[in-house]
Amino acid sequence: VPPLGVYAWIFDLMADRSLVRYFLARGFEVYLIDWGKPGPDESQLSLETYTLNWFPKAVAAVQEHSGQTEVSLLGYCMGGLLSLMYTAAKGTDVVRNLITIASPVDLHKMTNGVGKISKLLSGPTGLIRRVTGPQLAKLDSSVFHVDGKILSLLFKASSPMGTITSYIDLIKNLADDDYVSRYMTMNEWFSNMPDYPGATVRELLMKLGIANRMHRGHFSLGGQEVSFDRIKSSLLAFAGESDVIATVASASAIMSVVGSLDKTFQVVPGGHAGVFTGSKAAHSTWAIAADWLELRSDLAETQSS
Repeated sequence: VPPLGVYAWIFDLMADRSLVRYFLARGFEVYLIDWGKPGPDESQLSLETYTLNWFPKAVAAVQEHSGQTEVSLLGYCMGGLLSLMYTAAKGTDVVRNLITIASPVDLHKMTNGVGKISKLLSGPTGLIRRVTGPQLAKLDSSVFHVDGKILSLLFKASSPMGTITSYIDLIKNLADDDYVSRYMTMNEWFSNMPDYPGATVRELLMKLGIANRMHRGHFSLGGQEVSFDRIKSSLLAFAGESDVIATVASASAIMSVVGSLDKTFQVVPGGHAGVFTGSKAAHSTWAIAADWLELRSDLAETQSS
């Protein structure tokens, strides 16, 4: 399950950095959700659209094609949060295993501007939140729509030194065709991002940001109360040790909000992108996830027989 701010192909970047290829090689059937390319005309797309409408349809398609009644979900960043929302609202009897990678459940623990601004707007005793919330809700969703180019700039701004260093390294390795190819592929990820729908941005700001509802363990979605203690799936959550977006503190908050008895939290090498598909990911995040899934899926039974 990819985030909304990137394209689904990041799960299949290149031959040696393809999470899809890796899990296929380990014996799993892999299905990938593609959220499409929303433009300004789709600013009304909301969390309800993604989690209560599109997500169940995607899972139903997987069930029909695979012939399985249960699925395992692996979500990266916002994809992990969407997976949590879907599982709590619609998938408690469907999702056997749930893996989140760099998913910031406690947005107030993010060290970038999002965390600081959200915490500030939450206000003393919630006073500012009670004032700003209704005012934000009155604004048209198009006001909050974020162009993909702006999103790319914000992502790069979260690690300015890393961006500068990568350019310097590129200059040093211009004679290395393989290095240049890798650089261009990763740069395409960071420079070509889809728009973020306004209605979703507004909900993220009000519910997950200012009110920090994910960390509180419940919030209203599509007219129903979604409580994360309803999630009983086996859970594996990852955080990158040098991630400045989804910090270890923000990602580890998931352990206190889900109702799962079988739950594990892992800190692995890498920043926000590296933890998911960096040069060390195959030997850390992917390997740990595949080993963990094998013990909790039909694949283990098949291999043992």
